[in-house]
Amino acid sequence: MMDSARVLTEVTVTGLLGRFTHTVGFPADDAFVIVHGPNGVGKTMLLDLISALAWPVDLVKIVTVPFRTLRLAFSDESVLTIERISNDIGRSRFDADPEGQRATIRLSFVLVGPLRRRVHWSTVLPRHDHSLTSDPETLLAPSERGERGHAPVDHRLELLLRNWNAHAGSDSSADMARRDVPSDLREFLTSIVVHSIDTHRLLGLSAPDTGRSLISKASSLTKVEQFAQDLARRLGDALVKNSRTSQELDRTYPQRLLAGSAAGDISEQEIRSRYDAQNELRRRLGDISLVDEDSSVIVIPKSMQPWQRAVLWTYLADTEHKLATFRPILDRVSLLQSIINTRFLFKRLEIDRERGFRLVSDEGRELDLASLSSGEQHELVLVYDLLFNVPTGALVLIDEPEISLHVSWQKGFIGDLRKIGSLVRFRSVVATHSPQIAGKWADRMVALGPTAE
Repeated sequence: MMDSARVLTEVTVTGLLGRFTHTVGFPADDAFVIVHGPNGVGKTMLLDLISALAWPVDLVKIVTVPFRTLRLAFSDESVLTIERISNDIGRSRFDADPEGQRATIRLSFVLVGPLRRRVHWSTVLPRHDHSLTSDPETLLAPSERGERGHAPVDHRLELLLRNWNAHAGSDSSADMARRDVPSDLREFLTSIVVHSIDTHRLLGLSAPDTGRSLISKASSLTKVEQFAQDLARRLGDALVKNSRTSQELDRTYPQRLLAGSAAGDISEQEIRSRYDAQNELRRRLGDISLVDEDSSVIVIPKSMQPWQRAVLWTYLADTEHKLATFRPILDRVSLLQSIINTRFLFKRLEIDRERGFRLVSDEGRELDLASLSSGEQHELVLVYDLLFNVPTGALVLIDEPEISLHVSWQKGFIGDLRKIGSLVRFRSVVATHSPQIAGKWADRMVALGPTAE
């Protein structure tokens, strides 16, 4: 179980798609739960509802998903319930509003804390229809359309999957509603940290524009290339932090050495063991181009005087502090390479300080990142996202991790997820159609069946 005092232990949704009731139990001591079921039972919608609750709560997304109630129970006995009430039941989206009445949705939030203290808040929002069957091109300016007046595919996907609430929220009603949320409820929602990995994870999209445009500009980079740049930036940040630590330690080294220490009592064997351990760490850091393995080689005398042992022990202590600045990124990069290089055939992933990723064939030729297959890109993007973008203590929602993956890769996914989750410290809800994903973890599977209410 995570160190957090509050983790999600159960989710129940009623009236999903107007017909389904689903309950997903998630024991506090479990690191993951697997949700499975046929197409059309609302697995993705359930994940969307959970992700929408993280602050700032996405009221527009909650309004858009058809459900009656959503109940979340937590390990500290807190319970959050959301009720969605529409004033247009039975009305088609093509029907005119009777007597000029605009179709609205009321959202009612009820939080019951561990001491049974009750907080209630409700708001009314206009109903917005974001049916994927409607034509997104009608929302595009002519300049944003491609040949023959059609929207480019990446723009259509971006519109439907990433910026749909920009259009719905154009009247700022959702923003205004959030301002009225009681402080206790706001604090509770802020504590819900969620990271979503959706089925369109390969879309390489830039950050949304700051203007009023419906669509952010599509990036020319693939998600793999974006993550390569992100890793290069992280490696650079680690080097800057190491440089600052090194400068501070080097500045105070003479003073600390002259102040004397009990290190003269340290045995020669302890000194050699510590030095060997640091050399091994340097070797690993050299593999990801962060240090030069030979840059700090020293010759340790076979026999040492007490003052020599004191000098070396202080030097080794400083070196340990310097190398420790690389530890967080080293552990993540090492696990990334370990997972990816057991998956890829005839190529390996190497780490480059300037470019982040390098692909090298088994013949030693450098390969373009664009040469990766769809499955290889999915694997690399998924693993990288989990390792580097998930906050500690977060609830990770993973939708269909099996996309484009070979069956053998699917079978290894949960094992990889457990390793990553243990390192980064997060819990996961995995929605899947694939029985291979669960493997030996069938007891962690929760079936969302087609049984109607």
